[in-house]
Amino acid sequence: MGLIRLLFSSIRGSLTLLSICLVSLSLWTYTNALGAFRLTLFDGVGEIVDQASILTNVPIGHEQAAWTEGDQHQSGFPIVGQPVARIQLNDKGVIDVRTGDSLQDVNEGSTFNLAVLKLPRGSKWGFVGVARGPTRMRHFMQVNGHSSREQVLVAMGLNMTSSGHLVTVTPGQTLDFPMIPREGCSSAGSWIATYGAEDPRLFWTDAGTPALTYARSALDLDRCRSVGFVQDLRTIFPELDTALRTGVEGVAPYDGYREPGQGNDRELYRSGKQVWMPFYPGALPDGETVFPHIHYTVKSALSLRPTHVTPTRAIYEDVDMDTVDTRACIGSAHAKSFKVHQASPLYRLTLCDRGCVVTSQNTVNIALSHTQSPTRQYGRFLATFNVSYPFNPISVGPRFQLNGCDDDVDINYALSLVPIQQSDLDPKDMAKKTPQTVQPDHFFLDDHMMITLGHNDKEMTSVLTKVRDILGRQHMC
Repeated sequence: MGLIRLLFSSIRGSLTLLSICLVSLSLWTYTNALGAFRLTLFDGVGEIVDQASILTNVPIGHEQAAWTEGDQHQSGFPIVGQPVARIQLNDKGVIDVRTGDSLQDVNEGSTFNLAVLKLPRGSKWGFVGVARGPTRMRHFMQVNGHSSREQVLVAMGLNMTSSGHLVTVTPGQTLDFPMIPREGCSSAGSWIATYGAEDPRLFWTDAGTPALTYARSALDLDRCRSVGFVQDLRTIFPELDTALRTGVEGVAPYDGYREPGQGNDRELYRSGKQVWMPFYPGALPDGETVFPHIHYTVKSALSLRPTHVTPTRAIYEDVDMDTVDTRACIGSAHAKSFKVHQASPLYRLTLCDRGCVVTSQNTVNIALSHTQSPTRQYGRFLATFNVSYPFNPISVGPRFQLNGCDDDVDINYALSLVPIQQSDLDPKDMAKKTPQTVQPDHFFLDDHMMITLGHNDKEMTSVLTKVRDILGRQHMC
């Protein structure tokens, strides 16, 4: 009897063990199947879009509008967006970061050419901005007989009203970039005596840091200007660290680490001029890449990739585009313009409504670009680029005019594009969730778009429009 009981107990134990194993195997299979499903869903299965149909769609009211310079349509270029809004900042209240007091000896100009970066929901501010600040002309300090001019950048926090107008919520603060004139500027006449920072651009790195590029004096004495890169704006604008919510929307905490010999910024280096527009490969951030790829020109498209980094420089080389037959697409489309060059960084745009799954098939990079007249009046158009190697142009759009901007008379210089959800304008609306981590500057087709500009080298302005209104009538490359 004891033998039978022992045998039964052994069988029951074996069955129990077998059941536990089967349950564990089932849980393991379910968990891994779910993980595989998520990986497949997020990595490859999303809404398949007809890029050409979306990009060539004609917005209502644009049917008879002119497309590029020289078109004879009487209706002219389409006017988009709400009326232009001016952004106020008290220049007398700008704080000099070197002294902690108000900026002294300012005798030329005002704050203008504002670049803006959207912050994640839950941050103390809605946006951070960096603009060109007032200039200090010093007649006592001359270079080749020309009075010196020190240029500065000014950082600030901003919020947005329900009407889509930007309002500064902090005093301006200068950013510390010590510079001196360069011999390479001698051919520029009086500009040899002009030094300092200008023309900022803001964007999120794939590593989740708020980055800044700007025009600066070159490191080499025999060159004039180059591009500076600050990989984390919190390094030179500490107030941003306390305002910024991290751990959401791909935004990383500030670590403050610097390599030995590293200053506040690095020079992005390739021989040539300084009009560089940053972007990151892929439809989604990889979570680790700091140094951007660069679109170097748009007229004949050329991309650059970082090859190695020193404490003072990031060195760039050309991406091979010899096999790409769309390089001249943008320049050919706007060939009647005096000059074509970039305006904004490149931003990811997914060609479906916010909440859809982002893939390489349904996502492009977009950039606002300028046409320029001989007297520095700017037109503007939108172009799209491949998010995958070799990052070639996909399409080029028509010129458009922003509501309230007279591009025939005034200088309206665009710097930033900012995605705005309806919930940003009306807190009663629920923010749309995305199934993947997308950064705050990632656009979707149903978003509004804010464009920030400098007006006549004197003022900061913005215009709120819609992505669909600005995207249509593209010519496919």
